[in-house]
Amino acid sequence: MILFVKFLIPLFFLSPFFIFSEEILNCNTNSNIGLNFLGKDYEKILDYLHLKKFKIKLSRNRSDIILQEKNKLKKNHSPKTSHFFEIVIIKSSGYPIPMHCSWVHDLRNSKIEDNDFNCIGIPENDKVLSLDFNGNFMYSSKFEEFAKNGRNNKTLHSLIGKCK
Repeated sequence: MILFVKFLIPLFFLSPFFIFSEEILNCNTNSNIGLNFLGKDYEKILDYLHLKKFKIKLSRNRSDIILQEKNKLKKNHSPKTSHFFEIVIIKSSGYPIPMHCSWVHDLRNSKIEDNDFNCIGIPENDKVLSLDFNGNFMYSSKFEEFAKNGRNNKTLHSLIGKCK
């Protein structure tokens, strides 16, 4: 009985993390813009940031959004053209980076592959992610891990890659 309880308690606390996720993408960073300002050894920088290989957890995917809008249309409700949801970037270290996202999609005119998911960091708008239908991404951040003497760096550096 005690073993059973020890199993259920962690499951209870972890279940929201799994319940609300619709899709998990495995991502690889292939190139960058601006990392030369942080140092010349890009591989070491990516390893340090834990963003060479990482995951993206989507709370909603394109198919689910379209299905929801089709169901609304059947009930004679006007379909939305802006859709909002959350994602979590999960660094290879396990550290989560939550983001709010939007997707502009008009059920009457758009195709599923049209328009990117556009996301901003929570709680501050200091990170930006763009993710297209094919899994191509651009993630931009200040990468505060490299801030010298605590100074406020306003420059965003970008990572570019592919998710599957």
